[in-house]
Amino acid sequence: MSGVRPIWIVLLLLSLVSGGTLGYVLIEGWNVSDSLYMTLMVLTTVGFNEVHPLGQWGEYFTDVLMVVGIGLMLYLLTLLAETTLRGVLDPARLRRRKERRLMMLKNHTLVCGYGQVGEAVCAALKQAGRTVIVIDNDAERLAAAATDGLHVLDGDATDEDVLKKAGIERAEALVSVINSDPANLYVVLSARGLLPELMIIARASDEQADRKMRRAGASEVVNPYQLSGNRIARLMISPTLSRFLGGGLESDHFTVRETAVPSGYIGKSIEQFGQGSGALVVAIWRGGQALRAHPGEVLKSGDTLLLAGTAAEVEGVGR
Repeated sequence: MSGVRPIWIVLLLLSLVSGGTLGYVLIEGWNVSDSLYMTLMVLTTVGFNEVHPLGQWGEYFTDVLMVVGIGLMLYLLTLLAETTLRGVLDPARLRRRKERRLMMLKNHTLVCGYGQVGEAVCAALKQAGRTVIVIDNDAERLAAAATDGLHVLDGDATDEDVLKKAGIERAEALVSVINSDPANLYVVLSARGLLPELMIIARASDEQADRKMRRAGASEVVNPYQLSGNRIARLMISPTLSRFLGGGLESDHFTVRETAVPSGYIGKSIEQFGQGSGALVVAIWRGGQALRAHPGEVLKSGDTLLLAGTAAEVEGVGR
């Protein structure tokens, strides 16, 4: 029974109904409508009276239809239910269905590794409204990511085929935070080879790994231990500024965001931008260099702005 497709089950049911209808037409001489109605009554066992009085051969045919037809119909319905249930619960089909859903995503972020750092990264991205696919080969970590409402893919992120299944060609960025410098290095190499323009952020445990990952093609490299140490030192030296830069003091009244220059402001000055948006330009990044935000500075395509203002002012820029 496991090899029967649903389409064949439907065809057999239609053949059964058609055969019963044709039998009443030929034996009793009824029209198609009455014959179909009588056939469905027999097969569904609803218990209504006959459409017309039955002759002897009509009664014989009805007896056969009851025994053979009802038995065959119950068998086919059972087979249909079994096939449907297997399609819903079969692990291979579930996996293929998930992979098809992943292949439909665009402008998403791939997060390789769902340890403590990966979990924190995904939580921040999800809060920012980004679509995330977690790649890991640990069943418990994948289950935790799925529980957190994230897309998951079981596999080794160093494998190019796995990255392709996650839709790296349509991804916006990749974050590799596996708890292994060699693994992160392989991920960076594989990802950069597949998509030269992709934004890649990698985790490194020391300066040597940092240099290797940058040479391999990482856009940015982060050392969580160094960041933690710097954050602790800043909290001691400048606690209020440190909490603000860490996002701890943001509110609807004042916040800071990074954004690209909206197309409508290209060629205009920073002063004109502030008058139009209400947000304050704190700094400009141009060609990888930070520039002071002079009021007369003309904004160019490709500039990145650091904006300050109310949440409504800052988030409304570019909309």
